[in-house]
Amino acid sequence: MISRRYLRIKTFQALYAYYQSDDKIVGKFDKELMLSLERMHDLYLVLLTLGEELKHLSKLKMEDAKKKRLPGEEDLNPNTRFIDNKIFELLAENTSLNASIKAKKLSWSADQELMGKFLNFTREHKVYEEYMAAEESSFELDKKFVVNFYKKIIPEFELLISEIEDKSIFWGYDELDFVLSMVIKSIKRFDEKSTSSEELLPLYNDKVEDVKFVKDLLKKTIANDAENSKLIGEKTKNWDVDRIAMVDVLLMKMALTELLHFKSIPVKVTLNEYIELSKWYSTPKSKVFVNGVLDKLVANLKDSGKLKKVGTGLIES
Repeated sequence: MISRRYLRIKTFQALYAYYQSDDKIVGKFDKELMLSLERMHDLYLVLLTLGEELKHLSKLKMEDAKKKRLPGEEDLNPNTRFIDNKIFELLAENTSLNASIKAKKLSWSADQELMGKFLNFTREHKVYEEYMAAEESSFELDKKFVVNFYKKIIPEFELLISEIEDKSIFWGYDELDFVLSMVIKSIKRFDEKSTSSEELLPLYNDKVEDVKFVKDLLKKTIANDAENSKLIGEKTKNWDVDRIAMVDVLLMKMALTELLHFKSIPVKVTLNEYIELSKWYSTPKSKVFVNGVLDKLVANLKDSGKLKKVGTGLIES
């Protein structure tokens, strides 16, 4: 589920917190890093249950409508396409999802007012209206709607986004954006042959390798801080240190750690990843600055023989 890029992002966030804190107990930040990854998977799981939550509320509203003193035709014969959605049904019956939700005690039970507002918002959304008005019913139509439910409806309901962010310090906008993409990826895997035993995405692609990667990146960046600072300082002598963004420095320290201590990662991969992260997390000019400094550092490390790669790390492009 979690890509190497996102593992770098989570490690960057943990390192940023470490350098900003007076508490320099590495183990504490290592534990927080692992917890933040686990909580991302919790967010993935609980988002998968949103459809069933709204279906339940829709059924209640339909029952209430039938009990009106003078129910209309629509009240007596409501359009049930939403509550009959095959994808929501597959998720509701998914054994793995139900077991995980129960074990982790995740639910929207304390958010019924929010869910009511979200249902109203959903019903007024163009995606919902077009889905409910479609002439034909099909599995593919159901799947297309659910994909758009996560891609378009949820991101546009700011109250839900705000509530999710308030639920956990580990559920920020970046995490939500990434997890929604993983939810959509999961939905697209369903077909008409899917059953309740359909596998969901695991937290890690390779747990042993991924956990080792983030732990080593965190600890080795901290352990080699003095050496990394020296190398960066030699290439930024003409810069006022106070003018160099802390984020830029931290990203370059992480890049140096990868270049020197992760021998199976190609140089080009490391450079591309951290230059990209500088675009996301630092100043508009950071990409050019970080790129320039890292290029000089790589050239020097190659000339001095310190840059040693093995296996896949030898790939140049």
